[in-house]
Amino acid sequence: MDVLRKEYPRPAFRRQHWQSLNGMWDFSLGGLMKNEPGSVTFDKEIRVPFAYQTELSGIGDKLDTSDVVWYRRSVSVPEAWDGQRVFLNIGASDYETTVFVNGLVVGSHRGGYVPFAFDITDYLKDRTGELVIKVVDENRTSQPRGKQSANYENWGCWYTRITGIWQSVWLEPVADVHLQHLRVIPNIDEESVFVEYELNEVRDDLEVRFRTCFAGSVVNEVSAPVPVRHTRNCDLHARRENSLTVAVPDPELWSPENPNLYDLQIELLRDGQVIDQVETYFGMRKVESRGNRIYLNNRPYYLRMVLDQGFWPEGIYTPGTVDEIKKDVDMMKEAGFNGARKHQKIEDPYFYHYCDTEGLLVWAEMPSCYVYDEYNVMNIMQEWQRVVRHLYNYPSIMAWVPMNESWGVEQFRKGLPYDKRLRFHLDAMYNAAKALDPHRLVISNDGWQLGVTDIIAIHDYTQDHVDLTNKYNAFKEDRKSAPFSHGFEIILPEYEYEGQPILVTEYGGVKVESQGAEGWGYGQAAQNVPEMLERMKELTDAILNERELSGYCYTQLTDVQQEVNGLFSFDRETKAPLEDYAEVFGRNPDWWPRR
Repeated sequence: MDVLRKEYPRPAFRRQHWQSLNGMWDFSLGGLMKNEPGSVTFDKEIRVPFAYQTELSGIGDKLDTSDVVWYRRSVSVPEAWDGQRVFLNIGASDYETTVFVNGLVVGSHRGGYVPFAFDITDYLKDRTGELVIKVVDENRTSQPRGKQSANYENWGCWYTRITGIWQSVWLEPVADVHLQHLRVIPNIDEESVFVEYELNEVRDDLEVRFRTCFAGSVVNEVSAPVPVRHTRNCDLHARRENSLTVAVPDPELWSPENPNLYDLQIELLRDGQVIDQVETYFGMRKVESRGNRIYLNNRPYYLRMVLDQGFWPEGIYTPGTVDEIKKDVDMMKEAGFNGARKHQKIEDPYFYHYCDTEGLLVWAEMPSCYVYDEYNVMNIMQEWQRVVRHLYNYPSIMAWVPMNESWGVEQFRKGLPYDKRLRFHLDAMYNAAKALDPHRLVISNDGWQLGVTDIIAIHDYTQDHVDLTNKYNAFKEDRKSAPFSHGFEIILPEYEYEGQPILVTEYGGVKVESQGAEGWGYGQAAQNVPEMLERMKELTDAILNERELSGYCYTQLTDVQQEVNGLFSFDRETKAPLEDYAEVFGRNPDWWPRR
């Protein structure tokens, strides 16, 4: 089978030298959690980075319910890498991953949505090794699942689960002292960018150099010694984090209409010699709320978003090429949207990269656990913080969504005896995002039952535009009411509306009968495409006509498996001409200020 996904996997933190491990691996489906590599029978082959449930994996078993899977292959490190540390990188693996090299445990990782890496240098023998990866993915609702069904089969709007490795695997050589993490903070008002850089180790003979370019021309170059800093609480180890401010005079601002990006090269030097180099980019943009409006680059900005699930027919979570990711971004733009709500999934880095380069604002949303318990809190809180840290530098991301429709505090919805821990957990997710990123907006609980939040986000799936208007008028009259179709209060009883921006962040979901799609959708189906377009326009007009609202998110971009209410089919064929979609979704309200 051909090797797929050959591109460098980390577009916003690039190094020159690397070795892809995507392709065919030995594979074992099932077995006991306590098994060691030597006791596993590898009787199958799998194409990485595709989960065994996918057709692209070469297995395509959607009904197997094994909790444990194993991968095996040999690795060989080039001689040119001698003297450097060799890291094994895994883009994402769902859910608990343990790595063995030559029979020894190198490390383990819990979580299904963020990258992780292990230094395997000392486990190799003569630059080679047998690499074995064990992944445990139990069918539990207390681990972040997103839209993966926790039942044995798909149902409603929950889809095929995935297990194990679902993003690229690669080796990368680095110096013994190297850049480990970057945090790039643009400041358009002061015409500068603040860069926090983290090394794996700080010594007193290091220098860092930043080179900023725009459209191929150097804008600024700054060098400085790496300071050796201690705190009064610890003089044994120097702080690994330091920072530098780089001037960006007369900045070219980033927006969906003008997605201007600056290139940034960071070099780490020892005694004047470059020992590590990383290339990235940034956008000069500013996101905030002022009163009940969202502002982008100091101007009010109306959000016209579409909900995107990020599933593909042959790869489920993982498309076969990055071109398929770019196609989705291009479809959103051509259909008139200026933003996307990536729903219940932390996506392949190339999704955010193409939103950066093509110009699309993004709400990044944590895949949910479902029923509140203490395991849920511990599992999701740790991974949520890693998500924010992982995605921080993508300029397209304007907002974080830690929770959706009370999934993870499900007891709110069921009318069970009140448990104040749920509210504290909800607010803790909001505050954890703010503690790591005070420069973006955070939506507490998208849909209803909001706690502390920067945006009031409302879901309603009526198919009648008059009904939608009447429901919203009832909410304006009484912020504590529950007039929408789900029957839940928008704001929890312990909180008050504080004048935040308000958006309708799920609506529509119109299914059309004439195209023969059988499956699940919202409300009564439209009989044909013209009726579908008319209903979408009427519902959207009802939102555009409400001067209190600052935008919307239409459900949804594509059909997904048994759910058939997308603008496009599951294989990305449009149901109506793109220009017809653009006439519906490519408009700001008539009363909105001109940019």
